[in-house]
Amino acid sequence: MLQMLVIALDRFNTLTTSIAGKLATLALTVMTAIVSVHVVMRYGFNYSFEWTEEVARDLMVWMTFLYFPTGHKKGMNIAVEFAVSPWADTLAGKLLKLALELLAIVVLVVCFKLSLAMVDRGMGTSSQALQITMGYVYLVVPACFAITFLCAVENALRLLANLFDVHVPAPAHEFVARAD
Repeated sequence: MLQMLVIALDRFNTLTTSIAGKLATLALTVMTAIVSVHVVMRYGFNYSFEWTEEVARDLMVWMTFLYFPTGHKKGMNIAVEFAVSPWADTLAGKLLKLALELLAIVVLVVCFKLSLAMVDRGMGTSSQALQITMGYVYLVVPACFAITFLCAVENALRLLANLFDVHVPAPAHEFVARAD
């Protein structure tokens, strides 16, 4: 049962983090293009668009939150390896890693709830330049906290399986294609 749940979560999380990563890369590309056009127009032609800074800032926020689930799934968020690595394979090390992942889950739930309130408040305000409802801009925050939560649950279940010597396949991001 645990093995099937981890495999299902891994597949789902791999799909969602892949989509989020591609969207984040698109946001970065568009943001770079907008800022480049803005710089050329401002310093080359002494003309400034009103909307470019706002769009670039919003895209930067989206990019940051969209990369967050991938970072957590790959274990790049909670970095206390220097404290755990000397005894990572001991029972105490495994329990500490599990405790840290459970703490991350609690923090993600709290952040998700707070982000829903932020979206709700944003539904009553509009951006200055684009006049779009800020709640729609903020929707990325709870969506990414939810995806990251599922990645944290997957990580915690893997750690739990490891604690009880239940075999689960390696995460999809650890599979490396070999050129034979």
